[in-house]
Amino acid sequence: MPDDPYRMFLVVRRGAFGDLETGGVLAGAAAVACLRRFAGDPEHAEAIAAWRERPGKVTLRARGGQWDELLRSEPLELAGDPDGACVVALPPRRRSARGALLTKLQALSSELEPAPAEDAPRAVPGRLTYVLNPALEMSSGKTLAQIAHAATTAAARPQLEGWAAAGCPARVVVPSARSFSALCGSGDLAAEVEDAGLTEVPPGTVTVLALAPA
Repeated sequence: MPDDPYRMFLVVRRGAFGDLETGGVLAGAAAVACLRRFAGDPEHAEAIAAWRERPGKVTLRARGGQWDELLRSEPLELAGDPDGACVVALPPRRRSARGALLTKLQALSSELEPAPAEDAPRAVPGRLTYVLNPALEMSSGKTLAQIAHAATTAAARPQLEGWAAAGCPARVVVPSARSFSALCGSGDLAAEVEDAGLTEVPPGTVTVLALAPA
């Protein structure tokens, strides 16, 4: 059903954090934790399998009361402190099956503080490095969704099982355009995210790269 796709919904509490790096790390960890928990659950396994063919993600924002209701009423996994900086990931479902609460939530549109610049990113011990395309001006919500895509792609690699089991420690950086171009297509990447082009960027645009821990 192309007009009713499966989506993984990421939700952040309004004002819980102000910078893109914090949000990106938490979004990646929450998305991976969600798939690890629910992929074997008979109630969600079929939807997750169908979603993997086109793994779209949407980032939403919840006010305080909505956030509390979400934590009480939805199957989910989270990364961070639910009373502080936190991102929630809900197991994939069709867009039409969002339910009343998710339908009320707005897309995350507030601007977050940019990720740190690092001219030539390198792998660091213990943490995945998400490398953002410096040529793009994506919204904060779109960027978090793209980082989450990189995280779930990386977590599917057997050699990164230990990283995933440890809660997906990571960092987010913005390189020079030259460095980003040099990294694209290299054999050292844990993930290379090409966007489907449904929102904000043209189809096939590389949005995020991921370097495995050193």
